[in-house]
Amino acid sequence: MICNARMYALTPAITDAWRTLLLRVGQRASLAWDYEPHAAPAPMRSLWDRGDNACVFMCGLPFITGTPRPILLAAPVPSAPRYEGRPIYFTEFIARADGAMTDLASVPAGTRLAHMLPESNSGYNAPRHHLLTLRGATGVSPFIRAGQPTPTPMAVIQAVAEGRAELGVVDSYVLDLLRRHAPQIMAPLRTVATTVASPIPVLVASPGSSEDEAARARTALLSAHEDEVCRAAMQQLQLARFAQVRASDYSVLAERQAESERRGFSLTEETAR
Repeated sequence: MICNARMYALTPAITDAWRTLLLRVGQRASLAWDYEPHAAPAPMRSLWDRGDNACVFMCGLPFITGTPRPILLAAPVPSAPRYEGRPIYFTEFIARADGAMTDLASVPAGTRLAHMLPESNSGYNAPRHHLLTLRGATGVSPFIRAGQPTPTPMAVIQAVAEGRAELGVVDSYVLDLLRRHAPQIMAPLRTVATTVASPIPVLVASPGSSEDEAARARTALLSAHEDEVCRAAMQQLQLARFAQVRASDYSVLAERQAESERRGFSLTEETAR
């Protein structure tokens, strides 16, 4: 069985902290896990579809909309004040710090936006719903897709930093980790808008996994902040604790997706209906 934090394993140092944390969680649960890197460009979907996932991060949107549904373990609680001690996160619209873009109020038509796949909440669904709220029922997105695909947060960031897109949309916890561990990556960028909160990606086990083992993993995650080894890694990862969550907490993501689709609103013009 494997554990994995690919969604937030952004640099070697961050990856090492995740490896230490998750393997220690497995050890405390008396479970034998291997840390599987599943590094980019391997698609996230091929990881989520594996049958040997014991403790793997999964975006909340495919979690709540997919079948069969994985076994829910727990969700991380970032330690920064804006997360209010809850298992939530945001999407940030980022632009070059030396550019003219300062907000979303007057974005000209044809602005290039770097985003992720439609199955991503932070990289597609959340910013789409945010724009729908700003533009109203008859609004049209001002964005066109950046020329090259940007399937990962780092690809989005790179596209904006290199001037291949005027704006990008990225998970706020990703950006917080980079601000601490790789400030040189974030130095050329600034945030021009932030969405409302969404329930943060969850740690899951594959459908059909042992319920007993999942329960042991869940217990170890929920008490991880009490363990010295876990706590040290969590400090590096800017995590306060792991929280118990319910599948129904993630229904809001499917509801926002459905509203955007019902009203025919697309994130970029290429997919406009």
